[in-house]
Amino acid sequence: MPVFLVAVVVLLSPKLALAHHGSAGYDTTKLVTIKGSVTDFRFGNPHVEISLDVKKDGGGAENWQGELNSPNILSRAAGWKRNTLKPGDEVILVGYRAKNGLKILRLEKVSLADGTELFPKAEIGVERY
Repeated sequence: MPVFLVAVVVLLSPKLALAHHGSAGYDTTKLVTIKGSVTDFRFGNPHVEISLDVKKDGGGAENWQGELNSPNILSRAAGWKRNTLKPGDEVILVGYRAKNGLKILRLEKVSLADGTELFPKAEIGVERY
């Protein structure tokens, strides 16, 4: 049994390391922009996550994930709330893609259908574009 547990930990470690160690697992040299429909908005620890269905050119959809700061940081520093997004909302996500090729972005900006721009950080140090 201990061998099994060690194997599980080793196999999960790369994903855990990517999810919880800042921007090290992301290609911060290039911003990626995707547009789609929110399928889930998880406003919980350790990171707020947005799940998004993005339409593919040939039909069908791909599921992407957007990762943000903790709910505490988002609510205090940038005004986000549990109901900021809901399934069905059309949004544009801008962020840095995971280096391992997974469809995950570390978000820098979220744009709503009405043009409202939401940022995951406080005003200080956030580039507006």
